[in-house]
Amino acid sequence: MQKKKPRIKAKGYRAAVKGRAKTAKPGASNPDIEDLLIDMVIRQGAKASNGTDIENLIYSMTPSMSELGYGFGFSVGRAMTLKTGTEKGFTSVLDNIGLHDSLYYPSEKKVIITSKPHQEYRPPQIHHNIHIYESGVISGYLSTYTGTKICTEEKRCIYNGSSECQFISEPLSSKQTFRGCGIDDAAYSIAYALKEGCYKKQSEEYYRILAYLPLTDSAISEQILKVMVMAGEKLGSISPNAHISSVVSNIANYFGAKDAKVERRGIKSIIKLRYESYNSMQAFVAVPAALLSGFALSAGMKTHIDFITNKDKSYTSVIGIWRKRD
Repeated sequence: MQKKKPRIKAKGYRAAVKGRAKTAKPGASNPDIEDLLIDMVIRQGAKASNGTDIENLIYSMTPSMSELGYGFGFSVGRAMTLKTGTEKGFTSVLDNIGLHDSLYYPSEKKVIITSKPHQEYRPPQIHHNIHIYESGVISGYLSTYTGTKICTEEKRCIYNGSSECQFISEPLSSKQTFRGCGIDDAAYSIAYALKEGCYKKQSEEYYRILAYLPLTDSAISEQILKVMVMAGEKLGSISPNAHISSVVSNIANYFGAKDAKVERRGIKSIIKLRYESYNSMQAFVAVPAALLSGFALSAGMKTHIDFITNKDKSYTSVIGIWRKRD
């Protein structure tokens, strides 16, 4: 008889990180990431490469996260070139990563790309270029296509006051350096995006990738959860009159929860987010739980988080929220 998996309990952000660390191998990236990406590209074309601003903001918050986002994008670009070929053209690749109305100017020494990313809301100005992931995809595609190591850097960005984004790709001459925009700026921009409520539910392949990334390094997972708690707190400060059910709905929709419920039990509100088996990794489901925990903290409330494994191996996050007693 198969033993039941233990129920994982965590109180707040720190305990969620502690519980999550058991599922990862600290300090080591998973070697199968490119095989996973290639498999997705074969089955879903270039759809797996379509990122979002929230991901980019996470990637931009620290140098280590920027390096991860760029490297991940590079692997996607390489997989696209190896398995889908180049018959659709470079502009098709750019369009698939959200860089629409693109123009590119190739020369012997460099390629200049300008684009107007599709936006359903006006992004806040954080005076930083955030499209790290897209830069990596461009580099991975061009490097594989030309057989030369290409480095891509975003020079202008709509998050930095420009009306368009500009990328410059050129042969790698020295080690690339990354700068972060800061956790505080990233948290505010994530909160702003969630407040707008413009994000639609993504595809299954998207969630497989997003769930995979936090497993690369326990320290990076901790950074992600930290910025999400902060984003939740800022979401509460910029939306003081937001109804909890509306916030839960927006967050659940973006992170692909199969079902979202808010129940009232005495002095507590119980939030249940149930996920499909394909995106049920604790490292993944802890992210929206951290957001909701931060939102509750902004209203002076306490939270308690449980991660429950269902019979079909999917996860349910149970977040209890109640008012602090003075």
